Amino acid sequence: MPEVAPFRGLRYNKHKVGLDDVVAPPYDVISPELQDRLYGKNPYNVVRLILGREENRYEAAARTFKQWKNEGILEGESLPAIYLLHQVFDGPDRKPVTRKGFVARCRLEEFDKKIILPHEKTHAKPIEDRLSLFQATQSNFSQIFSLYADPEKEVDRAINGLSKTDPAIDVSYDGVQNKLWPVLDTHAIESVRRFMASRQALIADGHHRYETALAYRDMMRTGNLRHTGKEPYNYVMMFFTNVDDAGLVIYPTHRVVHSLTSFNLKGFLDRAAQYFILREFVQQSALLSALESSSAPSFGMVAEGRQSGVLLSLKPVRLADEIISDLLPREIKELDVTVLHRLVLRDLLGISMEAQDAKRNIDYIRDASEAVGLVRDGKAQLAFLMNATKIQQVRAVAMAGHTMPQKSTYFYPKLLSGLVINSLAEERA
Repeated sequence: MPEVAPFRGLRYNKHKVGLDDVVAPPYDVISPELQDRLYGKNPYNVVRLILGREENRYEAAARTFKQWKNEGILEGESLPAIYLLHQVFDGPDRKPVTRKGFVARCRLEEFDKKIILPHEKTHAKPIEDRLSLFQATQSNFSQIFSLYADPEKEVDRAINGLSKTDPAIDVSYDGVQNKLWPVLDTHAIESVRRFMASRQALIADGHHRYETALAYRDMMRTGNLRHTGKEPYNYVMMFFTNVDDAGLVIYPTHRVVHSLTSFNLKGFLDRAAQYFILREFVQQSALLSALESSSAPSFGMVAEGRQSGVLLSLKPVRLADEIISDLLPREIKELDVTVLHRLVLRDLLGISMEAQDAKRNIDYIRDASEAVGLVRDGKAQLAFLMNATKIQQVRAVAMAGHTMPQKSTYFYPKLLSGLVINSLAEERA
């Protein structure tokens, strides 16, 4: 079961930098335009470590990281700690929500041990990129986001009392307030360690970073004739939140289709009617409301040149397990995203799985209005509006030993880079 451990995290010295100006979102959501803005925000912004723009950004990150430590921009914790983290944001109903969790080191385990569970597929290229940065800096600048089950809120009782005190870090980014407290009390830390030892952890976000950490561990272990299993490289920095936490929110990721050379809307709708019940909606809000209340695999569709939207709901007599011919487990076939990608995009629209993986005809959009706007502006042919994947579905897929298609889940908000840094070179685990 997950072995969590405290560590002496590196944190920005708030007497030397403004914390709001030095944090950044995870590297994989930073566009070139955002990268430029973060560079201009502050010379100590963490973007210079996680996504530099130098020719050799890995060597540059290592030099910069060393310089910031020497200058006292980054300081180590006085004692090994785990870190209580609260993120306050507006939920889907526009009411304030607080997602609670804690940051700690977690022992790396292969997925087949069923201790750490993945739920999404990964690609090799991002792992190669992150491994190069890991090798150069020997540090985690961002947390992997994972889930655990704690219906009785035992971890909350052990450490959440700190939230009544002033946080060590209180920064806001993109409408989300992030508050962090170091937990130094050894009894509280040991309570969390004992509890987590009887649980599993499900990776919600950061699969590439976890597999990068596994690769780095294996590389270091191979080169260390005195390997004991206690070295810092056997661990990775991870954020843990309770699946029963009221602040755990999953948002949908919508799909936009473009550049199809021989697309005929009427022909597509005629073929789709063999599998789906089609219902038209003039108002986008009504379409989204009907989509949210649908119990069958469903998605909304807006097409170029057509004013009304369409809700496609799988007919009750057409089971996804029977329609989708691929050798996939039932838990995967029944997902909305699987029905969309395998039946609609591939079989009805002719976009191969290889083309989908390469994103040749598909873009992924978080905001439904933005996705519809691309169609209305003639920049896309179709927008498919999705429901959020349910946490029960994520758990069922992972527990069955399977992974979901990429972009199946969007856990909001993202975890910030730069709140606390796990430097493997600084100490022993």
